[in-house]
Amino acid sequence: MAVDRRMWRRCRQIVDGLTIPAPFEPVAFIGALAHRRGRRVELVPMPGGATQCGALVATDDADYLFYATSTTRLHREHILLHEVGHLLCGHIDDRSLAALPDLLLPNLSADLVRRVLGRSDYSAAQEQEAELVASMIAQRARRDPVDSPGPVTPPEVADGLARLGSIFATD
Repeated sequence: MAVDRRMWRRCRQIVDGLTIPAPFEPVAFIGALAHRRGRRVELVPMPGGATQCGALVATDDADYLFYATSTTRLHREHILLHEVGHLLCGHIDDRSLAALPDLLLPNLSADLVRRVLGRSDYSAAQEQEAELVASMIAQRARRDPVDSPGPVTPPEVADGLARLGSIFATD
């Protein structure tokens, strides 16, 4: 499914309205977003290998971002940003409560949960929109700061590049 121009412009407008801190730290970013929205956002880690994804559950009091911990740091960050994308795009309604049993009672079959609760999922377009917002936020977060004298290389990358360079160095 290709991204249409209207969706791309809408997502760009949403992300352009955000303050992306440098250096980027997802938990602080989400905390600032919650403060700006005037609504609590709780991060809920899901340990174990049951899932490699996340979920957004909205209640009367707060929004809950569930995210997998059994994956890489970069993937966890993207999961959180994807769920933030759903928040920012307004993909929230009473149906999000239906995700709760899947998260808290993973041993129940998804079919049973759907039959009992009448669960509906986000549309493909909503998933695409949330994914696009997440990618745009990540892209902006990775951009070099304007005031930076040059590209900022993370220490672990710089160390790896130095070791790689030493392999090819001629004395």
